[in-house]
Amino acid sequence: MRIMGLNAFEHFFQVECHSAEDFHNLAKLIHPNDLVSGETDRNIKPREPGQKPFRLKMHLTLSVISIEVDDHLPALRVNGRIERGTPEEFVEVKSQHTLQFNLFQPIRVQKTQLAAHEVEQLKQFEAESKKPLSLCVVLDDEEALLVQISGSGVKEIAHFSSFKSGKQFKSDSTQEKFFSKLSEIIYSSPVNQIIIAGPGFTREALLSHMEEIKPKGSEKQFLSIATSDIGMKGVKEALSAPLITKAIGEYKLAQESDLMHELLKELGKNSGLGIYGIAEVEKAIQLGAAHTLMLSSGFQKDFQEKSKELLHHAAQNGVKSFILEEKNEPGKQLAGLGGVAALLRYRIEYH
Repeated sequence: MRIMGLNAFEHFFQVECHSAEDFHNLAKLIHPNDLVSGETDRNIKPREPGQKPFRLKMHLTLSVISIEVDDHLPALRVNGRIERGTPEEFVEVKSQHTLQFNLFQPIRVQKTQLAAHEVEQLKQFEAESKKPLSLCVVLDDEEALLVQISGSGVKEIAHFSSFKSGKQFKSDSTQEKFFSKLSEIIYSSPVNQIIIAGPGFTREALLSHMEEIKPKGSEKQFLSIATSDIGMKGVKEALSAPLITKAIGEYKLAQESDLMHELLKELGKNSGLGIYGIAEVEKAIQLGAAHTLMLSSGFQKDFQEKSKELLHHAAQNGVKSFILEEKNEPGKQLAGLGGVAALLRYRIEYH
């Protein structure tokens, strides 16, 4: 996600989404009666006899009725009533319409009140989308390209030759030098999910080399993907593989699982560092004892005002906030605890 515009005083923001996860995060900040603006194609009915219906590109602002994320495209669909638009002569004010936003398409949201916690959430979503998810190495026996993959896109971090001479590696030491340079970059990276892609046998040779020298206790996980090309074309080919899209999509789920594991562990130990319940969590935030707030998506939907209040106080006190989707197991577990929980820096007493 990239924030293109943000004005807390005029209560609007504009973003573009770079992944399905970005659309899900944005959906948490859009509520009924918010105004959402964007480009669309609309069927225009004939106004005079003999005219045929036609499609026209328009810019519309809708008063939100409902929103939906399509994970397969991916896309965000906003259904609402038209408030205004251009060209004005073709705008049917108050008629119902659905805006579909695709990846990298600007989305403008005007709210009656843009709360401080919503601004913090928006910035947190942008920061999260920039965190590296995977490191991808695309290579053959002549060159290697290394890129870092995050929710905001692909960033090249290294590109170099294999030191090869002729059709074969000049010697085993030449290939070893090539692999040594790659392994140095890979094992110094904080990212644990490593994609090794490319045509031919060099890909598998590097994979074997990486497993052989893997330090004890290393959490690096390697995925091998055969591609017909190298360079950025090879990167795009690798990232479209079902195995890779599934692995990257599971990144946030792993984060949510870690949060719930930590909460349940502290509850099991009765340490007082994991708590749940509205009153308990509110007190912990007010006292500055909480460092992480967790809400289930169902709680946020059913108790919007209380959710806003909790998120607002969390933002004021420097508490990280997470919304756990109830379609996933961690979110279901949190919902079973009432949908509200927190992790604490220190134990507090409740009297």
